[in-house]
Amino acid sequence: MPLVRSGRALFGAPSLLGGQAAKAGLSCASCHINGRGNPHFLLAGISAAPGTADITSSFFSAARGNANFDPATIPDLAMPGKIARAPQGRALEAFIRNLIVEEFGGSEPSAATLNALGAYVRAVEPCETEKRIARGIEDQLRAIDDGVIAAALMAERDDSAGVSVAVAGMRHELGLIAERYAGPDLARERAALLAMSRALQEIGNREDPARALSAWKAEFDRRLSDRLRRSAKRSLYDPDRLARSLR
Repeated sequence: MPLVRSGRALFGAPSLLGGQAAKAGLSCASCHINGRGNPHFLLAGISAAPGTADITSSFFSAARGNANFDPATIPDLAMPGKIARAPQGRALEAFIRNLIVEEFGGSEPSAATLNALGAYVRAVEPCETEKRIARGIEDQLRAIDDGVIAAALMAERDDSAGVSVAVAGMRHELGLIAERYAGPDLARERAALLAMSRALQEIGNREDPARALSAWKAEFDRRLSDRLRRSAKRSLYDPDRLARSLR
């Protein structure tokens, strides 16, 4: 569903939150992996233990700062919470808006952005087995696809700010891929990722960003997608290589 996929793309974009979070590369997905929780999240001055965060810290925004260090466990968004999720009342969208603007000091999100985020959060459900699976290159490439869908949807709704967030989210995903393609033997892949990221930079300001993004995606698929898939075994997407790099 395009609206849910658009929400997922915006959920992973640090520029949605703005302020210190964006500078640190933190998005909604940093605390809520795949919309769930994150038992490994740990940020000095914000976390007391892995999987916790102080949402009333003035580090992100003075609006909710209470001068106390009181981290709480990061909630799993697939589980029932204190906010009603029925689409009719739009309590979820109002809650998300307050998190962005008050908790993180981000810019006022548009109705189109909130609609997409609300649709995504409502779509998050528990997994049948709850088995953890390592993220692979295909997951990251799907995130790029989500970003293209999100930008096109935001452009269709005349939401230039939403287009910019979606495009910035795509650039963030390209950076995450580049981090995994470490080492001198993957320098060509990193250079190509950087070039594609730079090509994205001005698209959000164009008169027809959806058309420009479609052309960009065709070029990305032609030049880079298959190359990234072929070289994934030599990257840190390979579990053995990742484990060795962390020793």
